[in-house]
Amino acid sequence: MKKRILCMGSINIDLTMFTNELPKPGESIKTDNFQTFPGGKGGNQSATIALLGGNVRFFTKMGDDDFSKSLIDKQKKDGVDTSAVIIEKGGTSGVAMIMVDSHAQNFILFTPGANGHMSAHDVREHADIFDRCDILQLTMEIPTDACYEAIRIAKSKGKTIVLDPAPAPKGGIPHEVARLVDYTKPNETEAEILTGVKVDSRESAEKALVELHKLGFATPILSIGNKGAMVYSENKFSFYEPFDVDSIDTTAAGDIFIAGFTEALSEGKSLHDCMIFASAAASLSTTVKGAQTSIPAVEKIYELITGKK
Repeated sequence: MKKRILCMGSINIDLTMFTNELPKPGESIKTDNFQTFPGGKGGNQSATIALLGGNVRFFTKMGDDDFSKSLIDKQKKDGVDTSAVIIEKGGTSGVAMIMVDSHAQNFILFTPGANGHMSAHDVREHADIFDRCDILQLTMEIPTDACYEAIRIAKSKGKTIVLDPAPAPKGGIPHEVARLVDYTKPNETEAEILTGVKVDSRESAEKALVELHKLGFATPILSIGNKGAMVYSENKFSFYEPFDVDSIDTTAAGDIFIAGFTEALSEGKSLHDCMIFASAAASLSTTVKGAQTSIPAVEKIYELITGKK
């Protein structure tokens, strides 16, 4: 039986434009497209877990506006249990404005809406939800005090913790919190914020992983953009090359990686197999525009892993 996952984090509407080049400060660029996608790191991850066949419940705070209602409806449609979502009367959905260039690079500006009002008090008031999960997966687009309290409560109940430290807090993550985390996956930028190590080579990536482990994280994973991912476990480094695909948009690749990893973990797969599954899922996601719209089908992931057409 698959383990139950509680996914905690942000959810928002992505307002997206595609352009040849990203604008420089003060520059206006005209483009001929505009699309709206469901997004937010928590929403992306919970939807991915559900669509990959996982047993997932979503925990966040949302408003009662039309965007919030449509986002909750989309989560339900994807198979996510939304019964733990807190509704803030008069609150709004989060909104992200995204620009993607012809090289599949992007930048994102967002306002969290009701997500940003989630507190440690909210987490304590709903502490019973941690009794009904085996794995807590969370991301940090919601207030850090809520994240840290969730980690403390979940670990006190013997749960496995998977942390996506994005965006990484500028002051780092307290050691007493880090040592409660079983798996964490920063990207190069987040790893530098957390460790002070600039990741620009295989050697610096290894150094950053060691530093993350010293900070308390049991099994740190480092995603290195289109170069792949590395993991440090049992005093060994393992490198995973990305799969060869035609990338057009990397917007949610990191979310789909960590969600794929957690879903595989819930099936009892080995660390190696979790990494392979996550890498394949993330690679495929870059071949489709959007965030939740780019979540790949399970059979396509296994086709890519086995090399079948």
